[in-house]
Amino acid sequence: MINIFIIDDHPVVINGIRLIFGEGKDKIKVSGWANSAKEAIPKLKKSHAQVVLLDLVMPEYTGVEFCLFIKKHFPDKKVIALTGELDTTILYNTWMNKADAILIKNCGKEELVEAIHGVLAGRRIIGNEVPDFSSLMIPAKKTKRKLTPSEQRILKLLAEGHSRPKVGEMIGSSEEAINFHCKNLLRKFNTNKMIVAIEQAMREKLIS
Repeated sequence: MINIFIIDDHPVVINGIRLIFGEGKDKIKVSGWANSAKEAIPKLKKSHAQVVLLDLVMPEYTGVEFCLFIKKHFPDKKVIALTGELDTTILYNTWMNKADAILIKNCGKEELVEAIHGVLAGRRIIGNEVPDFSSLMIPAKKTKRKLTPSEQRILKLLAEGHSRPKVGEMIGSSEEAINFHCKNLLRKFNTNKMIVAIEQAMREKLIS
């Protein structure tokens, strides 16, 4: 029996998938669900689900960001982005955040079942109706980003989930100094969100 976990802010989607796989149909069982990434974290820690069905458009913490979190903190779980999102940039970012599959929500049951079995077999899958985002996958020529040793250390600690005050305490620096470094990091990564800077630093292997 394959156990799956659903993360979606629309209860009707969760209930629909539960109905599809009720009583372990197709040897697939919905063993848990959550309406947000925040709600999902403690449940995933206890879950034995092998596959997570993840919505991409959710309040507070998007599925694009949460996909990377799941792959980092729950590496044994496969992630299938099940979305109605057609924006190719969002889909590309999800793929780059190591999603094992991307499917459009109106896919048929057969395609969903095939994707679940496929990702468990080690394949990466792009669904039939997913807009083509391959043009975004051509690497652009750019100067390698440079971080100071302090910036690398701070970014790594933030990526591990520590707060800015805690990071300051860990490296013996003031919160004001940490905020200064964070401001520089956001500027270097051309973003106003630290999670985006962390994700990009991981992609560029500036932190591990």
